[in-house]
Amino acid sequence: MRTENNAHRDPDTRTFSWKQGTFPLPIAYKLALIITLLLVIGMGLLGLSISKNQSRLFDREITAYGNALSAQLAKAAVEPVLAKDQLALSVLTNNVTSNVGIKGSAIYSDELKLLASTGQIPEITTENGNQSITWKPRNGTEATRTSYISTLKFRDLSIGYALLTFDRSILAQAQQQAIHTITLLTLVMVVIGVFAAFLLGRRLSHPINHLVDGSREISAGNYQFRFTERRGDELGQLMTALNTMTAGLQHKERVEQTFSRYVSPKVAKELLSDMKPVRLGGHNVSASVLFADIVGFTRLSEQLEAEEINTLLNTYFTLIDRTARLCHGHVDKYIGDCTMLLFGAPEPDDAHCVHAVSCGILIRDLVTELNEQREKDGLVTVDFRIGINSGVMLAGNMGSEERMEYTVVGEAVNLASRLSSAADIGQVIVSDSLNDSMQLNRYFSTKPSGTIQLQGVSEPITVHEIIETREDNFLNELLATSAGVDEMEASR
Repeated sequence: MRTENNAHRDPDTRTFSWKQGTFPLPIAYKLALIITLLLVIGMGLLGLSISKNQSRLFDREITAYGNALSAQLAKAAVEPVLAKDQLALSVLTNNVTSNVGIKGSAIYSDELKLLASTGQIPEITTENGNQSITWKPRNGTEATRTSYISTLKFRDLSIGYALLTFDRSILAQAQQQAIHTITLLTLVMVVIGVFAAFLLGRRLSHPINHLVDGSREISAGNYQFRFTERRGDELGQLMTALNTMTAGLQHKERVEQTFSRYVSPKVAKELLSDMKPVRLGGHNVSASVLFADIVGFTRLSEQLEAEEINTLLNTYFTLIDRTARLCHGHVDKYIGDCTMLLFGAPEPDDAHCVHAVSCGILIRDLVTELNEQREKDGLVTVDFRIGINSGVMLAGNMGSEERMEYTVVGEAVNLASRLSSAADIGQVIVSDSLNDSMQLNRYFSTKPSGTIQLQGVSEPITVHEIIETREDNFLNELLATSAGVDEMEASR
């Protein structure tokens, strides 16, 4: 009882559904994408932090450097200022401005009177003493400048000020270079991380893909499938659990197949589909019962060996079982050399009486053909007599709580059994009530077969013999399945 799954998909197929909002990707790509995003975010935050730290570091260094140079300029300018040597002050400012990164220098008196200057200098006031000034040239095309001011002192007396102007583009260039370096390293790390993440994702997704393929095999009904890979992680535990589950499903399938061989597939389906505990009990149904009894079986059993009897019964019973299934019925039970067929239970069937009579005709005709073939082969043949009856009967689980079977009982069942005992060789007979109530003469050619006195029945019963169907193609149209016809052809 396997459930076939024809909706298999290629595991590498990637589709996007805007309606559902899902974008299925192989897990390797998902892991690579997640790890890459983490690397980019991590390296970006790291780069931003390093860039800010570098900027603060450069700013502190250039500030210290500017203050140191302005202090040296102030110390060197003390004597020329005291001596009022204008030429020496001009030479001093020119020499300082010639250094890389210094855009201007100036010497002021203690009253902020400009004594000498070279290059770019800002306007200062008394409030700017010993402080740095960040400013931009008036033309607006050059980079921002920073000027550092130091006090000229002689014997603890302030005699003037020294000013140095630095080009901040040096700091910007250093920062830009640091950013470029960090960006390059980030890209390298991202490329390495993507490659490593992809390899890691592939390694991690391989057992997962194996699990997916295995689950598809199991869902398709391949309970022979087992995971052979041995792992010590959680995936290995999942594989072991699936192997255990598959073994249980395989055992369950064997139980169901074995169960279906001992009871009708229809009954097995009915019992297995109901998850409630199986209990004794039943209910009245309208159904038909057919009894097919072998004529002279006692004599045959005395003449043949047990193995030959077994082979003989199995051959004819197999034909009857296939015919019953073809006619929408099933074997209720085998009673020695007699077969009891049931139509209309456990699954309701409005045409159960027509199907039962059709089955009786088919059994009669197929047994005749089989006997002809066996006679040609020099094998023993048997003949059947068939009795059919319909009516209300009790259907359900009969027996005890420990041992029960699904069957039908009632007067209608007993009458069908007695009709089969009263029939002649090769006859298919039905009761007068069945013939009239179901109007069988609309579908079959029938004829009265007299009145018989059945054991256990007080009044004589009029019976009718079924001769044939009224249309040549009636059975083919009624039975309806090409697979069933092929099965019957194979059994002929």
